[in-house]
Order: sequence, then C-alpha cells, then structure tokens
Amino acid sequence: MPEQDRKTIEVRGFLHLYKYFKDRNWPSPLIIDLEGPTTGTGLAEKLEIPLEEIEIIFVNGFAQSLDYPIHAGDRVAFVPPGCPGPYRMALGFYSKNQGNKYNFVRK
Repeated sequence: MPEQDRKTIEVRGFLHLYKYFKDRNWPSPLIIDLEGPTTGTGLAEKLEIPLEEIEIIFVNGFAQSLDYPIHAGDRVAFVPPGCPGPYRMALGFYSKNQGNKYNFVRK
C-alpha cells in the first residue's frame, strides 16, 4: 500500500446523502486525510453531515454502527434510513445500529 493511502480514507454517501457531496463539489469517493482513528459519528461531524440523516455506515464493505472505529486506509460509506426491510437484516443493519438514537424504533 502506498504511503499516501495509509494516511487517507475514502468516503461516499449513498442515496440522498450523495447530495452533500454534489452540493459541495466533492468527488466520489472523497479522499480525506486522517490524522488518527475516528468514528462514523466523528467523521460525519467533520464533514457536517447531520447525524439524523445517517442510519448506519459501511466500513470496508461491512455494515457497522456509527461508533465503529475508522482507520487510515478504510473505505467508508454513509447510509441513510429507509433501506428496504429484507435487506436490513441481510446486510446487518439491525444488529449494528441499536445504539443509534436515529434508528427506527418499534412503538
């Protein structure tokens, strides 16, 4: 892995979260320098993407909670609420986002 890749992450926004990239003229993927480990929440705050618009993140292709640690070299994608039901279980959304206060809540 080249030296530059070890200090950066790739970030994408799925579905309507892509609008933040488009409106800010960011490329997709957005390559960000990472000074140290962060979390999905920390990254969203750094990019000024509202947490209430993010249900879960993918890190290197796997569904993770917003508090999952992100390290240099990772590929990250923000996923908004609204993924169809059957896919939520198959992709691991339910088990990974129980701590997300913006998660869909059973009433």
